[in-house]
Amino acid sequence: MRRKISVAVAAALVASAAVLFGGVLTGSKAGGGPGPAPEAAAGRLLAGFSPGDTAAYAAQLEQRIATRPGDVQSLVLLGLAYQQRARETGDPSFYPRSGTALSRAARLDPRNALAATGLAALAASRHRFEEARGLAERAVRLAPASAGPLGVLGDALVELGRYREAFAVFDRMAALKPNLASYSRVSYARELLGDPRGAIAAMRLAVEAGAGTVEPLAWTLVQLGNLYFDNGRLAPAARAYRQGLAHFPGYVHAEAALGKVAAARGRYGEAIRRYQRAVERLPLPQYEGALGDVLRAAGREREAQEAFGAVDTIQRVLEANGVRTELETALFDLDHGRQPADALGRARLAYTERKSIEAEDVLAWALHVNGRCHEARAHSARALRLATRDALKLFHRGMIERCLGDPRAARSFLRRSLAINPHFSLLYAGVAERALQ
Repeated sequence: MRRKISVAVAAALVASAAVLFGGVLTGSKAGGGPGPAPEAAAGRLLAGFSPGDTAAYAAQLEQRIATRPGDVQSLVLLGLAYQQRARETGDPSFYPRSGTALSRAARLDPRNALAATGLAALAASRHRFEEARGLAERAVRLAPASAGPLGVLGDALVELGRYREAFAVFDRMAALKPNLASYSRVSYARELLGDPRGAIAAMRLAVEAGAGTVEPLAWTLVQLGNLYFDNGRLAPAARAYRQGLAHFPGYVHAEAALGKVAAARGRYGEAIRRYQRAVERLPLPQYEGALGDVLRAAGREREAQEAFGAVDTIQRVLEANGVRTELETALFDLDHGRQPADALGRARLAYTERKSIEAEDVLAWALHVNGRCHEARAHSARALRLATRDALKLFHRGMIERCLGDPRAARSFLRRSLAINPHFSLLYAGVAERALQ
């Protein structure tokens, strides 16, 4: 398994230096049918789903542009298809190619709203959320009756911590086009506001809206399962994940989610097998990290270290292709006892860029790990400002209060954490339980 990941990473590094239209994508088919209608393809790609065989579709667009280099529509669709290929393969070298195609389209047609939306989505994928916000706002001005730019704008505003504005955008999006994309965002907003029942109800609407599809429905079932899992309801979570996997056999995100359930139930062998299947198909850092944690819990330390090493390698490849990873790498290192001072620096840097509750929480945890608990408390309080029912954030606050010598407050936060989800973390659920003894 490690060898396959190494080969994939090496291929990504080589591909990142390729010229945009220098040939057919690896594994793409030059032939094939005409593909979906441009409007339908654009909608699915912007929502994060394949229009069919994405590799073959991208190859067709490459050939079309080779003969018609000024074809703006094909350039936009190719840029979006490259983003989808990045999602499907975990290869971030598709991001620079997407940017080249979309930027060329925007130069040829400066008022093309879809090109602006695609560039905004690309910036968001690279965790460059202020850039994404500006591009999405331009797209909204160019196409005020389109829901696509609103989704990207709302997502960027959430990551920037501008929640009131983000929720207003999601409401506008849902009123304009009530569908899977808008319902799932309404669900997320309700989750952030501490309304799990409302979040589940909205995600059920998204599931209904995805009926008759394959990948969109499977993705939505996984999101529904996540809502159950995060509120400590393992049985309905597992049921939703299995439904997603049955609907889309081999679906990586459902496979990894079932690995998370197995780990929570102490079934480490099953969890390891599921995570291994997931990373063989899609080596994402969060799944490699989860695999490493389960391997460590199972006493397989050498293999765990290999998985953690793969996380580091993947993060370097992401950075080489323009993805900002400071927040994610800081949290990973803090949780695994690595480079605490450096992780604090990265958490601070991320916080200057995106003052979301996630950034507040990671910075709070970084300050706590570095023994700066008074500073940590202020950021932890802001991380909880929306009343989000997030067991990990409450655990962090409990440990910060413990550090500050307030056992009553510490016990209150730790109890709330475990009451929401006694399986909130393979690393920390046991820590919380022992602190309450």
